[in-house]
Amino acid sequence: MDEYKQVEAPVEEGITLAELVRIVWNNITIVFLATLWVTVIGIVYTFVIVNPKYTAETTLMVQVDISSTVTNEQSAITVAQNLIATYKAFVVSDKVLNTLIEDIPALADRSLGSLKSAISVTTTTSVLIIYIEVIDESPALAAEIANQLVENSIEIANELVDDGTGTLEPRYTLLANKLRTLDVAVEPSGPSSPNKVLNVIISFLIGGILSLGIIFVKELFNNKFQSTADMEKYLNINVIAAVPGSIKERKLVD
Repeated sequence: MDEYKQVEAPVEEGITLAELVRIVWNNITIVFLATLWVTVIGIVYTFVIVNPKYTAETTLMVQVDISSTVTNEQSAITVAQNLIATYKAFVVSDKVLNTLIEDIPALADRSLGSLKSAISVTTTTSVLIIYIEVIDESPALAAEIANQLVENSIEIANELVDDGTGTLEPRYTLLANKLRTLDVAVEPSGPSSPNKVLNVIISFLIGGILSLGIIFVKELFNNKFQSTADMEKYLNINVIAAVPGSIKERKLVD
């Protein structure tokens, strides 16, 4: 009976950290150039292309008259807290924003959507204050929009109409006489965006990641043996001798 010698297939090993470092080092020029160019593009975009934007801030306070609306201070606070969400929506309602466009000539060609996206209205739990932020490329216009928005909101909320008998009554009963200006917006002294330092750092990191991606895609499609050790590892043979491949290697042999 013929005897067969069982030959074990070589176990495929994963790439080691040393090999990763070698691959990166052999392609250090790609790493340097890709990182440099992406960083330069990020710097040009941040400092030259993108327009800086400014943020103006103002605040409204919700107050309820104890004598005419509720019986005690705690009830007044409860009523005001319940109205906060309504006021947040009311301040950026189409009715208020349309009057804003009418009162500020610089907004004549601005759409409601773009104007609303420039306005941020926030509140804090258990605090009867509405925080309003307006972002615009012009610091003066940002402050003007913020202050006019507050003024128009209070004016519309307190609007009176004839009830049919000659008596003037609040058009919006729940909103009337409950908004007060707390802080007036001032023209911002410096831009709020872009964050130049952060943009440069992000550009540098993206460049580094992109360069590594290029290197590993390049290595993925490289089916050449890089050293005699690779041949021994993957072909399971012993290399006796090797012919120098580069001019530098040949000079060393000579």
